[in-house]
Amino acid sequence: MKRKHIALLAGFFFLAFFALVFIQVQWINNVVSAEDQQFRFGVNEALKEVVNELERTETYNRIISEINPAAPAADPEAAPYESDPVTARQSAESMLLEKYGFDPDVRSVIINRAGRTYLLNSDSLEPESMVGNTEPGEQNLTAGAAARMTGKIVSIENIVSRILHETPPLRDRFTSEELNTIIRKALDDVGIHLDYECAVRGDYGGIIYRTPDYQERTNANKYLRQLFPNDPVPGNNILTIYFPGEEKYKFSRISFMAIASLLIVLLLIILSTGTFIVIFRQKKFSEIRSDFINNMTHELKTPIATISLASQMLADDSIPQQSRNTRELAAVISEESDRLKVQVEKVLQTAIFERARLELDKKQTDVHAVIIRAVDAFKLQVTGRGGTISTFLDASDPMVTIDEPNFFNVILNLIDNALKYTARIPEITVTTESWHKGVVITVSDNGIGIPREHQKHIFDKFYRVPAGNTHNIKGFGLGLSYVKTITDEHHGTIKVESQVGKGTRIIIHLPKYQPK
Repeated sequence: MKRKHIALLAGFFFLAFFALVFIQVQWINNVVSAEDQQFRFGVNEALKEVVNELERTETYNRIISEINPAAPAADPEAAPYESDPVTARQSAESMLLEKYGFDPDVRSVIINRAGRTYLLNSDSLEPESMVGNTEPGEQNLTAGAAARMTGKIVSIENIVSRILHETPPLRDRFTSEELNTIIRKALDDVGIHLDYECAVRGDYGGIIYRTPDYQERTNANKYLRQLFPNDPVPGNNILTIYFPGEEKYKFSRISFMAIASLLIVLLLIILSTGTFIVIFRQKKFSEIRSDFINNMTHELKTPIATISLASQMLADDSIPQQSRNTRELAAVISEESDRLKVQVEKVLQTAIFERARLELDKKQTDVHAVIIRAVDAFKLQVTGRGGTISTFLDASDPMVTIDEPNFFNVILNLIDNALKYTARIPEITVTTESWHKGVVITVSDNGIGIPREHQKHIFDKFYRVPAGNTHNIKGFGLGLSYVKTITDEHHGTIKVESQVGKGTRIIIHLPKYQPK
C-alpha cells in the first residue's frame, strides 16, 4: 500500500474517531443536564413540602391554642408530620368535646339531612324523639343539643375568622429548630442528603432567619420559595436555600461513568495513534530496506564483476604468459575479495546486533594508539585525493576501557564516512580532549553536510540521506548504525553537528571505566 493511501486511511479513521468523541462528549453533557434537572426538581419538591408542612403546623398550633389557651404550643419534636395523625385527631376532638360540655368518653353520632355529623352525649338526647322519628338517616335534635351545636359552630367560625384575619408576625410563625427539622426531613424524603444553608426574608427584604454559614454572595445555585402562600393577603415571605456541595454532589453521581468513558476514549486515541505510527514506521522501514537492497546490489556487483574479469584473464590461454601480469591480477582479486568480505561482514554484524546482545571483550586500552592506527589505514586514500588527515590528541589520560577491535572499526567507519561524503579536497581532523568522566573523541570533515531534518535519523539502521536515484556514493546505511551500537555498548554517547555545504562533526563521549 502506498504511503498516501495509508495517510488517507488514517485521516478517515481519525475523522470518524473524533466524531465518536464528539458524540461521547454530547452524551456526557446530556447526562449532566439530566442530573441537574433531577436535582432541581427534587429540591423544588422538597421546598413545596416544607411550605405545606409549615402551614399545617401553624394551623394546628393556632387551633389548639384557641381551644385551650393554657396549653403549650406544639413541640417541634412532636409536630404533626412526626406524630400519629389518628392520635392527633382524637386529641383535638377530645378538646372540642370538653370545651362544649360533652363527655369525651361517651359519644353519640347524629347525622342531619344535610349529611353533617354532630357529636352529642347521651344526656342531650330524648329517647322519645328518637323513637318517634320514622325517617331513616335523620334524627331530631333537642333544643338543648341544638343550642350547644349552634354555639359550637359559632365558636369554630370565630376561630377560623381569627386565623384568616389575624396574621401574626413572620418571626412568630415558626422556630429555627422547627424550620430546619422540616427542611431536613423533606430533603431526605427526596434523596438529597447534602448540607444546606438557608435564610428567610420578610415583606421588606430583611432577613428574619439565616443559618450560621449562610452567604449572600455565593457561586452555588439558590432555590427560592414563597412561605405561607395561602394567607388571605400573601406576603412577600421568601425561603432561600442553597447547597455548598451541590456541584461536587452532581459530579459524584456521574463521575465514574464520565471518567471511565473519557479514559476509554483516551486509551483508544493512544492505541490508534500508536498503531498508525507503527504502520508509517514500518512503511518507512520497508522503503529503507528496499533502498538497502538496491545499494547492496550495486556494492556487491562491482567487486564480483572485477573478480570475475580477473579470473577470466588468468584462465584465458590466448593471452601470452608474459602479458598476463599474474601478480597484478592476483592483487586485484585479493583487494576486491577483501572489499566484498567487509561488506558482507557489515550485513552479518547488523544481523547479530538484531538477534542478540553483542559480547565485547573490554580492556584498558590507549585510545590514542587505536586512533593513530585507524588514521594510518586511510592516509594513502586521503593523500591520493590530494587531501589531509590531521590528529590533535590532547586528552591527558587516553587509557579507557574498550573492546579494541570493535572500537577500531568505529574510528574506521567515521573516517570512511568523512572521506566518502566530501566532494572537494578532503580535510579530515581527529581530536581528543579530556572529560571529567573520560575522553571526548571528535571526527570532523569539510564534506557536503547533513540537512537538519535528517540528522536525527542518520544512526538508524539502513538509513541514508536521500539523494534521488543516484548511487555516486556507495553504502548500505549500516556504518553509523554500527558506530552507534558499539558506542552504546561502551555506555558512551554520540551526537552529530552538521551544516550543509560546510561539513560534519561526529562527537563521542567515552567513559573511562565501564560499569560492571
